Amino acid sequence: MKKLLVLFFCVVTFVSCEKDHDDHDDYEDFQQIKVAALLSQTGEWSNLGMTSKAALEIAVDEINADFKSRHIPFRFELTVFETQLDPIIAAQTVENISSSGYKFIIGPQSSAELALVKPIADSLGILVVSQGSTASSLAIANDMVFRFVPGDQIEGAALANSIKNAGKQALVTLARNDAGNLGLQSSVGNNFTNLGGSVISVGNYETTTTDFTTVLADVKSQIIGLNSTYTNDQIAVYLASFDEAVAMFNQASSDPILFGVNWYGGDGFVKNSALLQDPLASQFAVATNFFCPDFGLPLSTEYLWSAIISTIDGMTGIQSDAYTLAAYDAMYVISKLVENEDGIPASATSLQTAFLNASNGYSGATGVISLNDNGDRSSGSFNYWGLENVNGTYQWVFVGQSE
Repeated sequence: MKKLLVLFFCVVTFVSCEKDHDDHDDYEDFQQIKVAALLSQTGEWSNLGMTSKAALEIAVDEINADFKSRHIPFRFELTVFETQLDPIIAAQTVENISSSGYKFIIGPQSSAELALVKPIADSLGILVVSQGSTASSLAIANDMVFRFVPGDQIEGAALANSIKNAGKQALVTLARNDAGNLGLQSSVGNNFTNLGGSVISVGNYETTTTDFTTVLADVKSQIIGLNSTYTNDQIAVYLASFDEAVAMFNQASSDPILFGVNWYGGDGFVKNSALLQDPLASQFAVATNFFCPDFGLPLSTEYLWSAIISTIDGMTGIQSDAYTLAAYDAMYVISKLVENEDGIPASATSLQTAFLNASNGYSGATGVISLNDNGDRSSGSFNYWGLENVNGTYQWVFVGQSE
């Protein structure tokens, strides 16, 4: 009996030691990898900022659980930094966190923010992956910036083709004065011209503009001038904007000339939640058959993205999309890089190469990723979303796809 007790004690001790060792591997013997997310949580385009935050939290939980189960000695720690879509705040944030061990940044959302973040990231060797920037002016090879969504040239060509196929012959364009929206305005206009259409640009308005009386008067004047050659059905307006489009639509809603033609928007306003809360602006969107392009999600990965979108929508109350899931995929590619390299490569050049290797061919929620020589997504199709009044409530609804 005594021998049996000794044996039992040894077995219990062995099991206990094994458990302690496993716990040590899982909870102590790993390297913490810091990831910063630069997102607009309360400023303009905050719908993407809030859904991106939720997507990244989901991804980090999944990845850490997976790494733990496979005894991979790394865990990811996500910190979200509020930018309010302000380029200066975004740049200052990167400077402030640069000494805290961050080598990965997801975001910022806008090209204007990214333009100020880029030189800081390049100088410090911090890898940046944006889920929203599209400006072709930032398509630069061998830098630390990567973008997981199609650029303005791809989006502009797709939308211009759809507008032309809808029978439009003349297009009046205007844009918010920032890199991303100006790039979209230029791309849509150039592609529409190449398709044989007539384009008139009324220029741009400043990011601080709240009264659109002057710019709307200019748009109205151009529509009246075009009426000497084209019918209203052949004329359209393209607006590249963020949340300020709500105020613009509100101010335009009482003018029959402005709501007598179709309007189109850019990706920075797609599924905007603020529009749904403004009846006058929503009525204007419905009256003008307004729609925006949204980077399309492939049916081949619906089994993955449908569940994620459902979870994000439940967490935020906001309809998420492919731009949101581009952030989710960015987090997974970073985890793949860390696993492949057994940590973070020491040099900026090695980090760039490792990220490209991890990205190209990766099949995520947004489909198979392929980056071009500038580190930007090389292709993509677009879904179009417009507004509909459903039993007295305005909703974003799917209205078509790019060809």
